Amino acid sequence: MPDLMLYLANSTNQKLDLKSLGLSNLSGLNEIKTVTDWFCQMFPDATKVFGSPFLEQQQQSEFGNQSVPLVPNLDCLAACLSGDERLGHRVIYYAAELQFYFFDPRDQMFHATTDQKMGNLLRALLARSAAEVKGEAHLFNVFQTFRTDAVVKAVVNRAKSVLEASPDFFSATSQNQRVAGPEIHQRLASVFAQQLLLPCPNNILTVGQTFALFNQFVKTKDMPAIRRSDFKSLMAETIRDAYGLGVRNDLMNAETQKQQCGWLGLRPAGLA
Repeated sequence: MPDLMLYLANSTNQKLDLKSLGLSNLSGLNEIKTVTDWFCQMFPDATKVFGSPFLEQQQQSEFGNQSVPLVPNLDCLAACLSGDERLGHRVIYYAAELQFYFFDPRDQMFHATTDQKMGNLLRALLARSAAEVKGEAHLFNVFQTFRTDAVVKAVVNRAKSVLEASPDFFSATSQNQRVAGPEIHQRLASVFAQQLLLPCPNNILTVGQTFALFNQFVKTKDMPAIRRSDFKSLMAETIRDAYGLGVRNDLMNAETQKQQCGWLGLRPAGLA
């Protein structure tokens, strides 16, 4: 899979079809004279909430009145790292795992990424803004100073609070899905319990039988199998919520006369 973080940087900064997006300022992209103009055009929501991306100073020179960006607005630049949702881009920070995630429109799922790649995204945005500005003579700070490790790290760290998602962002009932997240098995367990198990008085369904059936079901969904050490607690909670039955350790096997662990009152309905 290509590096989606660099893809976000490139596609976000291509000229937008503003007409198709329902925006009225169709000439705006031709009027960019400063890097502040550039970021305001590309990330209007971020600049509306957090203000100008840079503290600028106006200077007179032989080329006329020029704007010199002096200090970056960390909050605004951090918000710009969230991507452009008009193009299907989105980046969030999941504090529960200390992890950034970006949304891939191709598979409609969130993928984990690193602080370093978030920093590369910021450097790419700053470089492209410097390259596309017309009439700006003082771009040294944008291309060099603001792209140093110290500034980039400060922006990425600020993004962890600015882009922080809610704790239930990837919950089993959330519409947000990520690659190989533990909630995938939670969602599958709920479907499995509802569709592939049936109430049956006095019937014994052991943990071992359920584990084998569940991994067969997971395989039909092209998902990785769950470890047995994680399965019992997951399925115990799911079956308790679905059928009000708890795991029992005193179930007697009629053939071996040995105690088994499982549920009394359930039977498999068979795989779909």
